[in-house]
Amino acid sequence: MPTTPRPLTTPPAPSALPADALPLRSAAERLEFCDRYFTAVGAPIVHRSPGYREYQLPRDVDKELTDRPYYWMWVEKTGQEVPPTILRLAFDDAAAERENPRLREEALREAERRGLTDLQRRFFRAPVAERIHLGCFRLDKIYQSLDRRGRFACVMPRRMAEDAVRVPWLMLNLLVSFRCDMTEQEFWSVGVCLRTGQVIERFLHMLERIEMTVLPNPGDILSSAAISLEAALRRAVEHVERRLDRRPHDWANDATMRWQSELAQVRTYYRSILPDVAEEEHDLVAAEQARKEQELEARMRPRIEVELRQMALVVLAERPQDSPRAGGAPAAAADRLR
Repeated sequence: MPTTPRPLTTPPAPSALPADALPLRSAAERLEFCDRYFTAVGAPIVHRSPGYREYQLPRDVDKELTDRPYYWMWVEKTGQEVPPTILRLAFDDAAAERENPRLREEALREAERRGLTDLQRRFFRAPVAERIHLGCFRLDKIYQSLDRRGRFACVMPRRMAEDAVRVPWLMLNLLVSFRCDMTEQEFWSVGVCLRTGQVIERFLHMLERIEMTVLPNPGDILSSAAISLEAALRRAVEHVERRLDRRPHDWANDATMRWQSELAQVRTYYRSILPDVAEEEHDLVAAEQARKEQELEARMRPRIEVELRQMALVVLAERPQDSPRAGGAPAAAADRLR
C-alpha cells in the first residue's frame, strides 16, 4: 500500500547500532538460526559438531534450497527413487578444516566398499562442507524459503489454561521504506484485536516471551470474532497512515530540492546542445532527455512504500475474570503464561 508524503524533506538518520546488535552477524547466531529453520521444516540433523551441521532435506525443502528444477523434473517424470540430499554446512573456517578430511575419508571408505576402479579413484571427488556466511548462496535461499513459507501463520500459545478465553488478534508485519536518492527502512509490527478493535504497535516484540504453536481450526476462532479480518485490516491501514502523517517529512523536502536541482542541470545540458544538433535529430534528443528525466524521477523522487511482509492470526489467552477491555493484550497474556 504505497503512500506518497506531502512534498515537505534526508531520511531519518539510522540509529547507530553496535555490530553485535545486528542479527546473524556471528557464526553462533547463524548456526542457531539454521537449526531453528531446519527443525521447523522437518529436516533432521544427522550429524552435529561445534560450528558444523549436516541436515537431511525433505523433498520439498530440497526443491527450495538447491535450485535444481530440471533434476527434480527428471526424477518426477521417470519415477526415480533418489536418496535424500544431505546438506553439509560449516559456520566457521575451523569447522570446515576439521570436517572436510572426515568427509573425504568416509566417502572414500564407502566408495571402496562398493568397489572402486583405478579410473574412478583418479576422478573421485569427496563431498565438502559448505561455508555459511552473510551473503552466501545457501543463506539467501533459506531467506527466500522463509519468506514464502512465512507469509501467513496461525498460532497460539503452547501453554494455555483450560479456563482461558481465546482472544484472536490480526498481526501485520510491515517493511516501511523512506525512498529518495537514499533509502531508510523500518520494521513495523501492528496488532488488531478482533474482539475489541484495539490497535497495538510493536506487536511482534510483545509476543517474543510467549512460546507459540500452530493454531488448529482457525476458522472456529474467526467465527466468534466481533470484527472481520477485512475490518481489522482497514483499521491497521488507517493506523499506519495516521502514524506516517504525524512523522516529520522534511527529509522529502530536502530530497525534492536535490531532485529539482539535478533536473535543472539535465534540462540546461540538453538546451545547450540543441543548437548544434541537426533539426531532423531534435526528436531523438527530446526522447533522450525525457528518458533521463524519468530515470531521475525513479531514483530521486521522495516516496514512502509500505510492504506487507507477513500476516498472522494470533490467539492469546485472557482469563474469564479479566476486564473486557484488556482484550488479551500481549503483554498481559505473556505475564500470565510465563
